[in-house]
Amino acid sequence: MSTRLQQEVWALERCSGCGVCVAACSKGVLYWNGEQHPLLEERTKTLGLSRIRLRTCEVCEKFCELSCPRLVDWTPMEARSMVSARSSGVIHSGAPNDVIQALLVAARSADLIDGVVMLDMDRYTLQPVARVASTVHEIVNSVGMQYLWAPVLSVLNEAIFEQGLTRLAVVGPPCVAEGARRMMNTEHDRLWPYRDAIRLTISTFCTGMYMPDMVAELLERGKGIDRRQIRSLMTSISDGALTATLWDGAELTIPLTEVEPFTRHGCGSCDDYLGESADIAVGAMGALPEHATVIARTAVGELFMQNARRFGLLETVEEVNEDALAAAKAAKDRRARAQAFDEFRILMLDALSDPAKRSRVNKLYAGLYGAAQTPAVKKEAGYVSCGAC
Repeated sequence: MSTRLQQEVWALERCSGCGVCVAACSKGVLYWNGEQHPLLEERTKTLGLSRIRLRTCEVCEKFCELSCPRLVDWTPMEARSMVSARSSGVIHSGAPNDVIQALLVAARSADLIDGVVMLDMDRYTLQPVARVASTVHEIVNSVGMQYLWAPVLSVLNEAIFEQGLTRLAVVGPPCVAEGARRMMNTEHDRLWPYRDAIRLTISTFCTGMYMPDMVAELLERGKGIDRRQIRSLMTSISDGALTATLWDGAELTIPLTEVEPFTRHGCGSCDDYLGESADIAVGAMGALPEHATVIARTAVGELFMQNARRFGLLETVEEVNEDALAAAKAAKDRRARAQAFDEFRILMLDALSDPAKRSRVNKLYAGLYGAAQTPAVKKEAGYVSCGAC
């Protein structure tokens, strides 16, 4: 197991939950169990009357570390084009999920992709699931992202090695696009099957992902809504609310302050609201009424948008409120930085009595202040002092 992954990601609660490390683990010892980060399976071997714990990660090439998006600094990709869009054809809608679905259906129809790895939701239980869709029918029948977390990229092995898919689109929040991008940029030949299979990344705008227990604890017990009544969930940073749309058309608006306790811990260190590592990013912010904003950041993204227009499944207007997008991005930047400073202050206090945490203090300090060298927490003449004070 990668020490860096444990110390710099898991211990600092920075895991995005994208699932890419689970897919990349060559020993198959990482798994999910509803936690904030993957768990390491303990394996044993019986020799005679003795049971020996195996050190499965002792000799390993650390593919989990090579794939984790939290262990690298990301430079945002600039937008090549930005439009307000609506799905057309059978469904005329400006909902982000419907616009994404139009892009995917057109891509599958043109054979630009042969499958999709996506974040979806069971429409009856509201359980979020990571799903592989390989036909137009499966894409159309998906519910799409509902801001409930599941480890999307953990099903990459199913898509590539079990189903034999070679031209994949990956759809999820920005952290999923970052995990996919790490695979697409990998230089290790053992990871090239992932690199070669991923053709397109689509990200939604994202203020944060919520743990699945939000449905039972907040919506059912807190608000008295049976989960079977809920058709979709949507968050809005401009309205500061989560909107639950019911099957009868009614809407329930819940302030984000009530929803935030269910946010994944790793979302606190994420400052990417606009999917700045994805080929295409889609969200409601900044768009014309009854439209979604679609941002293409790569030539590949532009190609897939043109394809959807050519199939008559996407209508676009070159009008987007860029000031609203910038304000939303800045709001998430400020939130992530404020949470990071809170974490830094707590860790500084812990490090006064726990030397093992001092290296983590140094790393956080460097990240927050851009310092190459950080003042060490040190003990002098019988008392503990901090070089930053």
